[in-house]
Amino acid sequence: MKTFAIVPVKRFENAKTRLSSILNTDDRVHLSLLMLEDTLQILSVAQKLSEVLIVSADKRIEEIAAKYGTKFLLEEKERGVNSAVALANNYCMKKEAADATMVIPHDLPLLDSTDISKVCELAENESKCIVICPSLRYDGTNILLRKPPSIISTFYDADSYNMHVKAAVQLGIPIKHFFSKALMHDIDTPEDAFEIIKEETVTARSLEFMKSKF
Repeated sequence: MKTFAIVPVKRFENAKTRLSSILNTDDRVHLSLLMLEDTLQILSVAQKLSEVLIVSADKRIEEIAAKYGTKFLLEEKERGVNSAVALANNYCMKKEAADATMVIPHDLPLLDSTDISKVCELAENESKCIVICPSLRYDGTNILLRKPPSIISTFYDADSYNMHVKAAVQLGIPIKHFFSKALMHDIDTPEDAFEIIKEETVTARSLEFMKSKF
């Protein structure tokens, strides 16, 4: 199964604004950079992925992508996550003949390459399906694999977990849930940050940076 990981990335200055009460702009930019590099490092060793593609309107990210041997797709203008994912999804289908795509945010501090491969394996014997991992609050979507890539639209920033499940149910598409504590953790709010830095086993540079700030 030819599976492409899609990593949508906002301009660093526009990212993690809900952390502004605990991190200034420079700190949020630095945190976003570290999280992206941590994510790309982990995805580069995920055995079931055929390719990793970053999509962003921030041309500075192209240099980071090249450092990790990752494809980079430039958005002409930042129009939100759904627009960025659609652009990358179309590229994967038309240019790379992808069997499946997996949307992976770059703010999953406990991301694990083994879990990513397990997500791929859940779809290998299916002709069509989605594989989904929610956020801890069951409102966001932390992992979304679509096989084939155009099987449903995406609904990020709008109770996306429930919206994705609803869309699949309405179309009669098999849904495979993947519940992983590691993948369900993200960093959107100060509460998320305080909770995640308690994880003693985490060595990702992004978390070490946060620990140094609190």
